[in-house]
Amino acid sequence: MSDLRFSFPACLVAGKGQITPDDVGLMRRHMWPEGICSRQQVVMAIALDNCCETRCPEWTTYLVEAITDFVVWRGSADGIVSGETAGWLLEGLAERGAIPSQAGLDILLHVLDVAREVPGFLSAAALNQLRLALLPQPQGAYAQRRSGANAVTKADLAYIWRVLRSALDRGCLRLSRAERLILQAIDRLATPAEHHPGWREMMALAELISQSGGVRTTAWLNVERTIRIGAHHAA
Repeated sequence: MSDLRFSFPACLVAGKGQITPDDVGLMRRHMWPEGICSRQQVVMAIALDNCCETRCPEWTTYLVEAITDFVVWRGSADGIVSGETAGWLLEGLAERGAIPSQAGLDILLHVLDVAREVPGFLSAAALNQLRLALLPQPQGAYAQRRSGANAVTKADLAYIWRVLRSALDRGCLRLSRAERLILQAIDRLATPAEHHPGWREMMALAELISQSGGVRTTAWLNVERTIRIGAHHAA
């Protein structure tokens, strides 16, 4: 990354440390007229985002959508993200496991939303952002989105549900070993009384999945619905 040289007009944008809507239009016309089409362009776009302190919403939206499009459709076969591609993406987004930028976290989540299939370690990496946020010294972009609570909250459960939707397999929910281990590590970071009540139901279901190899999605959705209905009792 230290050897990266920005081309025009990215070099001008990087020099001023700010990305405006006009900059987005200029870069799309001159640098990415057909979207982001290569890994080198992905690296450059992420580096540009990292070096600018001020970014307009239009830039973040474009960055997330364009990189997701490349990873899921242009760089993969029929929306199935390979282990090699997923590993390359994480290498570009994370530092020692933690994803430091908000845009980087949004890219990871959007890939999980859009892809037809991803390796289990990619969703486990997303779950790990919650574990890192719950440490005594919180790490990563997800920690900045939280209220600062030291246990799983209603908002954290919504994050987990979003991540684990990628674990669906022909109407059955299956958790990888890495996903189960991350959930268990999160569980140990606080007492049952400190976690949101819905967390206990989710962990019970995760244990059932571990024992049986998977559960029908109707069971998963019933638990999710129960948690949403009762969520107003505790945040």
